[in-house]
Amino acid sequence: MGGRGRQKFAGIPTIRGKFIVLTLVLTVIPMVVLTFTFYRIAAHSLGEKSEALAMQSRQMSENYVNATLSDLNDLTNAILSNPDVQSTLETKPEDDYEYLRNDETLSMVVRTQTQTKPYITSSLIYAANGGLKHSLYQGNVSVRFGGLPTLEEARVYYRRLLAERPMMWMAHSPFESGRGMAEDRIYVGKLLRKTTGDYAPLGFLLLEIDKASLFRGLAFHETDGNTQMWVLDQEGEPVYRLPEQGVADQALLRQIAKSAVDRPVLTKDWRTWNGRQTMISYGPLNEGQWTLLQKVDQSVLFEDARKIGAWTIWTFLIALMLGWMLSYRLSDTIRRPLLQLSRLMAVDGSVSATGSAQAFEAPTSVVFNPKDEVGQIGERFLHMMQKNHELYGQVYEALLSRKQAEFRALQAQINPHFLYNTLESLKGMALANGQRDMAEVIGAFGKCFRISLSYGREQISLGQEVEHVSAYVKVQQFRFRNSFEWICEVEEDICGFYVPKLILQPLVENAIYHGLKGRTDRGYIMLSGTREGDMLRLTVSDDGGGIGAERLNDIRKSLDAERGSAIGFGLRNVHERLRHYGPQYGLSVTSEPGQYTSVTLLAPIRTE
Repeated sequence: MGGRGRQKFAGIPTIRGKFIVLTLVLTVIPMVVLTFTFYRIAAHSLGEKSEALAMQSRQMSENYVNATLSDLNDLTNAILSNPDVQSTLETKPEDDYEYLRNDETLSMVVRTQTQTKPYITSSLIYAANGGLKHSLYQGNVSVRFGGLPTLEEARVYYRRLLAERPMMWMAHSPFESGRGMAEDRIYVGKLLRKTTGDYAPLGFLLLEIDKASLFRGLAFHETDGNTQMWVLDQEGEPVYRLPEQGVADQALLRQIAKSAVDRPVLTKDWRTWNGRQTMISYGPLNEGQWTLLQKVDQSVLFEDARKIGAWTIWTFLIALMLGWMLSYRLSDTIRRPLLQLSRLMAVDGSVSATGSAQAFEAPTSVVFNPKDEVGQIGERFLHMMQKNHELYGQVYEALLSRKQAEFRALQAQINPHFLYNTLESLKGMALANGQRDMAEVIGAFGKCFRISLSYGREQISLGQEVEHVSAYVKVQQFRFRNSFEWICEVEEDICGFYVPKLILQPLVENAIYHGLKGRTDRGYIMLSGTREGDMLRLTVSDDGGGIGAERLNDIRKSLDAERGSAIGFGLRNVHERLRHYGPQYGLSVTSEPGQYTSVTLLAPIRTE
């Protein structure tokens, strides 16, 4: 196994590659182990703390709701034990006047007890001994329950309290006439008994309660779709939810309500809630009639752990990059002298410009360190080349006559490199004579010519295309004595994409010769470029005279027509080359007479 590993390592062709591989091996393996270990420890620790905080939050909410419900129970007991309530319910009113007095007495007692309880919206007292006409008393002005119930509905509910339990919570009105009321209310009924003697039942008290006001204390929870709080009745139906738009897994809610009968308190359990892994905890409310359920998505509990994991990965990547850069720089100390030696070997002995037997001169760019082993080899190689110089000169002399004939033939041809050098010479002469404007124009023209050729390539980067058109604009600004301003706002992150060559220059040329034609003041030409999805949008705009509606319509028709005189060859050429990539690409023209003209170019995003 060791021999096979050495063979693979030896198969890496370059010294730099060996250094980089070595650095990666020494960096990646320890960092991967440390990253995984650290993340697991952090995830376990932070996850446990998050779970504990979630359970504490649920316990606080449970204590608050139970305290509120206990306070409400104390309020009903206070109403029950009031002497006026006791005496009023024990005796049957003799006439309507006595009934009205009793109604005022009971209303005053209820208002006094409930005025500090804003969550109580309506109340109703049923007197079992009231007879057919005097059994129902409304406790305040706001009468809900869908109106007062019928006497038979009140008696049915009274018998239910006697049979089942003296205090009963309901998610909707217990009376058929009150069904369909708003879902923001809940109801609690309390059996009223004598406080002395045989404690015989006297009737019942029914309170209508606003959910939002009753559970207002739960608002300190920062709930969202991932963290939710539910109050369930014994059937698993939601009594209250936070947030109000929370989506329930009804089957799971019924299962939890059923489980809460045998196991009233659940500190922590993992369930699937609407297809997502979720931590569930619950506890009893209101003496077991309700269950407070808290649901927290796994993503929330382990959010801090994920952040630590992300930072650990970034730290690993930075360390990896630094190690790679260090190995890159260290490998250069060996690679550079070897490359110099390799370049000397590639000279093939032709170190003399004339091939004569003059003394050998080493290239000035080659410098070896005599203290370095590779440098010592380089010095010896230079000495060997000096000895062989005369032989190279003789070979050179033999071939010189034939080469001269070939050079004369080449000189008769137009050489782009000769033109580049000539323009550079002219630029140097202009600078020497103090003609900086002329030097800049010559330099811009040379750049424009060089990018236009682009070694025969049809595709160049957008950055090169912008550089080309900017050079062209500089020449035109010199020609027209800076009669217009050039503004270029092309986003840097799209300059690396490739576009067909020479697609911007015709647009700018039209803006100069047509858009700004006849202007006496300074005009403006602007090039902007952005990315839109998988397309590049490039726009050339001028603030010239604009184009009339009829002329603009002819131009637009001419773009897609096979023939037409409304546009020149340049615009048509650009449009047709872009349409080669698809019908969604090409040119479009907008204009406002007397204000502006804009030509927009849509091109595909290409990386090569």
